[in-house]
Amino acid sequence: MNNSPCITEIHKNSFCANIYSMKHFRMIGLIEVSISYSDGVERVTLAYYSSSGTNNGKIKGLWYPILGIKTNTGFFTEFTDYLNFVLTNTTDGSSAEEGWLAKSLFFFSDFIDDSKIMGFSNGTHYEALLEIGKTLKDLYEKNEFCQINFLDANLLNKTLSSPLTYRGNKHSQKENFERLIQDIFLQTQY
Repeated sequence: MNNSPCITEIHKNSFCANIYSMKHFRMIGLIEVSISYSDGVERVTLAYYSSSGTNNGKIKGLWYPILGIKTNTGFFTEFTDYLNFVLTNTTDGSSAEEGWLAKSLFFFSDFIDDSKIMGFSNGTHYEALLEIGKTLKDLYEKNEFCQINFLDANLLNKTLSSPLTYRGNKHSQKENFERLIQDIFLQTQY
């Protein structure tokens, strides 16, 4: 895994969030991080969510990574081709309901180490993804984030798979996000 991307910095001032649902209280958010790839360091937006629930061993208030939010019920067709492939291969039944938070990749694969918190992958990215989740919990509790009232499933998904290239980057947001997801997915195959 010598060419594996590595999250090197969390850009705390980029954290934006909004309420996603009230019935089961959930927040969704976007955060920019720096990721070191084999061809340089790129700034990349990641999506996270926080839930008031503790089902599946989730910790109340902790923020967990997601690949996006399902915008229609059924098979995965609304994301990029690659993300649809990953979600199809990591989700029970290869489909989900509208509104589902696409998090199955981060829970996929066997957890051998009981000291790990489920929901942050089981490979080399575990520590970095968990650190981001803890950082977002802290920022949220201190009210140190921008509230985006129009952040919904469509905007979150568009942001993650944007064809735009951030200033200073060589690759688009979509390419950079998919490169990280590909590395996480490949690690589930071992």
